[in-house]
Amino acid sequence: MSGQDLFALAALQRGYFTTAQAGAHGLSRRALPRRASNGQIEHVAYGLWRLTHWPIGPDDELYALQALAPFGTFSHETALLLHGLSDLIPSAIHLTIPESSRLSRRSGVRLHRSRTGAERERVLRDGLWVSTPVRALLDSARIGSDPDQLIEAARQAQSRGLLSAADLARLSAHRLFRHGAA
Repeated sequence: MSGQDLFALAALQRGYFTTAQAGAHGLSRRALPRRASNGQIEHVAYGLWRLTHWPIGPDDELYALQALAPFGTFSHETALLLHGLSDLIPSAIHLTIPESSRLSRRSGVRLHRSRTGAERERVLRDGLWVSTPVRALLDSARIGSDPDQLIEAARQAQSRGLLSAADLARLSAHRLFRHGAA
């Protein structure tokens, strides 16, 4: 590949990079199919490529999605799972993106839109942008996730020190968490 910078960027994204990122690092749109035919990279989806020598992992779908939507935040039940606060596998990947951004619908992805401020309630976890535990709990409650699972997730978050006093106050303002968790 031309440009060690692109390789370094792809390494941060578990081997994934976009057509736009390749172009920004000096690799033309026309060069990508040639690299794919040589076996150096593979085409994953529209605008998304992957280094072929990079090992495939269990969360590859998340890293691929983040490469396509670096402005997005894994949220709701997906965030609870990534924080280790839930054992339930969500029926879809929950991704919150800014209201002004564009991202085409993808199978298995439930998009949520936020006006402003969502970037203040996210943390980088294993290279993925993830909603904070309190934000994930509140968002999951808002969409009607299983109350028992959410109460248990809140208890785990509290016992692991993932919730501040301010977070506990925010949770206690929600009817679901008044008596169950915090």
